[in-house]
Amino acid sequence: MDEQTEKYFNGQLTLAERVELLRKAETDAALRAEMIQIQSIEALICLMPKKGDENQAKADYQNFIASRAKIIRMKTIRRRLLYAAAAACIASVTWFSASRFYSSDKQQVTAPVAKNVTISVPKGQRLAFRLEDSTTVWINSLSSLTFPAFFADNERRVKIEGEAYFEVAKDAVRPFIVRAGKMDVQALGTEFNISAYPEEKIHQISLIKGKALVFNPLRPSVNVELHHDEKVLVNYNVGSLVKDSIGNKHYFLWREGIYSFENERFEVILKRLELYYDITIEVKNKKMLNWRYTVKFRQRDSIDEIMQLMRKIHRFSLIKDEENNKIIINI
Repeated sequence: MDEQTEKYFNGQLTLAERVELLRKAETDAALRAEMIQIQSIEALICLMPKKGDENQAKADYQNFIASRAKIIRMKTIRRRLLYAAAAACIASVTWFSASRFYSSDKQQVTAPVAKNVTISVPKGQRLAFRLEDSTTVWINSLSSLTFPAFFADNERRVKIEGEAYFEVAKDAVRPFIVRAGKMDVQALGTEFNISAYPEEKIHQISLIKGKALVFNPLRPSVNVELHHDEKVLVNYNVGSLVKDSIGNKHYFLWREGIYSFENERFEVILKRLELYYDITIEVKNKKMLNWRYTVKFRQRDSIDEIMQLMRKIHRFSLIKDEENNKIIINI
């Protein structure tokens, strides 16, 4: 641990020096990882104060930080790309401070102050992680999730732009609420998928397990209750809301890197391929967009392999523009 970092956690830096160090941590991955590690330790000590001599506890803590910082500097940490992206996103936004415990007789604790966190996933990637309440979330490509570092006492509220799959931890006291576009989805202990990309006029909530309540953005006085294997389609173009049964359950395997389409329009599939592979696909003959496909492939399959598979179902020509990262298809 260098001198500036040590002074930061000992409260010996001025405000300007603290800001400068935090800005440096945004671009220095090693420094950022070290600071997050130490800050997590401080938060744990704040929440779990020791009994006995406070000065000795503080000395033990400083010794532990010093030894841990040495280990961190000596190790080269290798992460999988997905979790490296998640760690980088979280590290850049989850700066919060926890006051140390005080009063040697009462051992009072000041809880950390919750701040909103936004994690954004670029094209061609996806990530999975757990929220503070043990809810598991998978975030799809080109999507972002906003949530508090700590949930409130009366509810657990998050916001999604794009697509995400939720395995909600049960909590009878605090409902789990997701804002997606103009919709609010409320659940207690549920698994559901939300697809709500801002540029798409049709948003979809699909309930895989449990029960959920969808607050209708088109008719605020009407709520839609979803049960096992039901979905709601909201069409903002025509102002319609349609409840139906889930058709292709394999679609939700996207969180495992398996992409499944059942009797789906070519246009829809191509838009997903653009997200999954971070590539632009241009269709010259617009009649092709209405072709129907039932296909399944894995993320590890290359875009070239997928295009060859789809050409066996409907014949079309293909030109790959490597320089512009584009695929041009035509009849």
